[in-house]
Amino acid sequence: MKAGERQWCDVGIFKNNTALVSQFYLLPKGKQSISKIGNADAPDYSLLKKQDLVPGTGYRFRVAAINGCGIGPFSKISEFKTCIPGFPGAPSAVRISKNVEGIHLSWEPPTSPSGNILEYSAYLAIRTAQIQDNPSQLVFMRIYCGLKTSCIVTAGQLANAHIDYTSRPAIVFRISAKNEKGYGPATQVRWLQGNNKKAPLN
Repeated sequence: MKAGERQWCDVGIFKNNTALVSQFYLLPKGKQSISKIGNADAPDYSLLKKQDLVPGTGYRFRVAAINGCGIGPFSKISEFKTCIPGFPGAPSAVRISKNVEGIHLSWEPPTSPSGNILEYSAYLAIRTAQIQDNPSQLVFMRIYCGLKTSCIVTAGQLANAHIDYTSRPAIVFRISAKNEKGYGPATQVRWLQGNNKKAPLN
């Protein structure tokens, strides 16, 4: 594989819009992807080896729809990190809404808490000279720590927010949960600016 090229491995073909991913299919030698683009024929997964996801590892995912004409364009890439056994999973279903004080940020507890959740922490990507030098390296400030699954982000805190332009302009938040063993992986959410919608990443 040439330097900079990315290999994509199939997770599977599903008839609904949710899936629990625990493994993927390894690529045959000499192939950069498995899915057929020219028609809707499904690959014969029974001939391919499976690879389990590794704990504490980051993975990138993309999704495409299939009909009788074949596979459509892929979605934007989303990044996720698997949790380490004993640590809690990432919070889910993040919601952002405006209020008088600023915005209301809420989330659901991890589906795999691995014990009792002791606290949550929410972070906001902020403007710094470091980001100007290296835009891909975000700097986060903690804006909440507590047991509640929601918090208020004030207008004063938002005034220091970094606007990420890697795709559409957005303010970036991270939320993570802590149990007896420590903090698990964070869920990262992009709050799109202009139409004030959010675009979750991880």
